[in-house]
Amino acid sequence: QGYLPATTFDIPNALIGLETGVITDENMTIPWDSIVSTEEAWNKDHTLASALQYSAVPYFQEVARRVGPTRMKELSDDSDYGRMEVTKDNIDKFWIWGDSRITPWEQMNFMLHFYTNKITFSKANVDVVKKLIILKQTDKWIFRGKTGMTIQDGKNLGWFVGYLEENGNVWMCVCNMESATDNTEQFKESRRGITEKVFESMGLMEE
Repeated sequence: QGYLPATTFDIPNALIGLETGVITDENMTIPWDSIVSTEEAWNKDHTLASALQYSAVPYFQEVARRVGPTRMKELSDDSDYGRMEVTKDNIDKFWIWGDSRITPWEQMNFMLHFYTNKITFSKANVDVVKKLIILKQTDKWIFRGKTGMTIQDGKNLGWFVGYLEENGNVWMCVCNMESATDNTEQFKESRRGITEKVFESMGLMEE
């Protein structure tokens, strides 16, 4: 079943921004638009690195506007990233609201191609994003990923997509969640939290 990708689309958005030159490098700053958000971390200037860390929607909205609907549609389609409905009217929100859809299997397929560099972007740009989505690492393993969350059909919709590299093996993961809109803070923590608990139950990600 297809769902809005929410801020899991930050991964292809970052790649498209880098590939088109709209984003020059991981340190490129986009000034805060001064629109106060309930997400306190968004209310400041961001670089690509910090925008990925905090899922800073205003940063990626500006990236999408600068990329424009034609290039955005073409490159998201070339990435085999679900079915993104991109127009000039929704260019800065198509991944959060509206009719864009991606299934959990399509998310997995995209992350596999991202990991193996079998994707329509230069290896240099893919390597930049791979570095920026590292969430946790030790000398034994590296855990990369991205969360996403929005409202779809009156429910909280949450994602975690990523992969774990440990002992020469790689585990791809996609967690898709829905719930009522109460306990939103617990819901936010559960996206990544459930994924990590599954890995820990497999004897992985030991500190």
